[in-house]
Amino acid sequence: MTRRIVWPIATLATIAAVLLAACGPVAPERPASAQVPSVLAVETFLTDIAQNIAGDRLAVDALMPIGVDPHAFEPTPQDVARIARSQVLITNGAGFETWLSKVLDNAGGSRLVVEAAAGLSGRAAREGEEAVMSPAERAETFCTELRGKEAETFSAGPTAAEAADLAHEETDTGGAHEHGMELLAVRLTPLTDGSYGGFLKLHAEEAGDFVLATTGGVLTLTGVDGQAVEVEETVRLECSGLSEASIVELTPAEYILGLSGFPGETAPLLLGAVGGHHHDAGDPHFWLDPISAIKYAENIRDALSQVDPEGKELYAKNAETYIGKLRELDAWITGQVQTVPESRRLLVTNHESFGYFADRYGFRVVGTVIPSVSTGASPSAQQLASLVDHLKATRAPAIFLETGANPQLANQLAQETGITVVNDLYTHSVTESSGNAPTYIDMMRYNVQRIVEALK
Repeated sequence: MTRRIVWPIATLATIAAVLLAACGPVAPERPASAQVPSVLAVETFLTDIAQNIAGDRLAVDALMPIGVDPHAFEPTPQDVARIARSQVLITNGAGFETWLSKVLDNAGGSRLVVEAAAGLSGRAAREGEEAVMSPAERAETFCTELRGKEAETFSAGPTAAEAADLAHEETDTGGAHEHGMELLAVRLTPLTDGSYGGFLKLHAEEAGDFVLATTGGVLTLTGVDGQAVEVEETVRLECSGLSEASIVELTPAEYILGLSGFPGETAPLLLGAVGGHHHDAGDPHFWLDPISAIKYAENIRDALSQVDPEGKELYAKNAETYIGKLRELDAWITGQVQTVPESRRLLVTNHESFGYFADRYGFRVVGTVIPSVSTGASPSAQQLASLVDHLKATRAPAIFLETGANPQLANQLAQETGITVVNDLYTHSVTESSGNAPTYIDMMRYNVQRIVEALK
């Protein structure tokens, strides 16, 4: 039976594709014989922005259905087929669509992939923002997940060229490990200095932060080109025979893990993806700042002009009009926010999504229920207890959740702190035309109204 250790990646589930054609500027009718590109936007808010640039010259389809959380999106074979038929694929980029690179490898065909957020710089944490996870909290998270797990025995290769491939080794247990921490007892080979060591080949199939931990020896991680991977954070451990964990940021690729200097023939080894690691530079939610959305409009304009040069003048005109609307939206939000006392401009959100919005309009993010830019992470008991204390200290008036988010943890925090829960923001998807947020601009206006009402 084949044993496969891989880093987490989305699995397939049934999701129906829908068409979202938002209202855009009127353009002259084109001849029936005119060839225009097939354009697909991943998220519905992107579809709306792109349709405003495209006008009536072409229709922009949405890959994701309305109301779907992009963090949890799992493309179906039908979705892959739609991507294969597209000539232009508009994505948010900035690491938001973690599943995309593998899908593109399998889709076939040829298309222009547009990253709407290309050219925008990630934010840095501002003074007074709550740290998401301390080293002690991270150690507790690792040890909690390892509790009760038995180490599987695995043999390392004697050289880097003969590194044992963790994706293809046979074991008694077999089976694919889809997520979580893996605990191994690695059999090593004797070294010339009397110690033991060996080499393993790791496969990162998704970008993100990962943990490597052992005790009694030295771990080194390099790309297949020999370039060393920098350690971002070191965490002390006291569980499962482990003493020190290293946090590293990986991109999809193969890596060589070297083990050396161990006193015995077997070494404990922890491998796993890190949930809840705060990475400001990796926050992809640029669109929640309308001024950043101007860059989205410009990138989409340029892409459509590239694949359809005959429509270049129209796309430029429509983009200019839409950018004007974004600037008007920005001015309106600024005016609304000024009605909230500065001391009450405090945001507590379901996950780390409102950083760029906060930076633009003078809010302070003082806590997140889920300590990650993704809704797929989960907080530890210690994190929740720390957040309760922090909310009491800051006197934040409300917790803001997007529609569809599980309110259980927020309601628990509300019971312990007296904070108000607002659970109907639209952050990742527009609504049907009859809903509160049928367009991106409507979505932003509705969210601001709800935030201002709760904080006044």
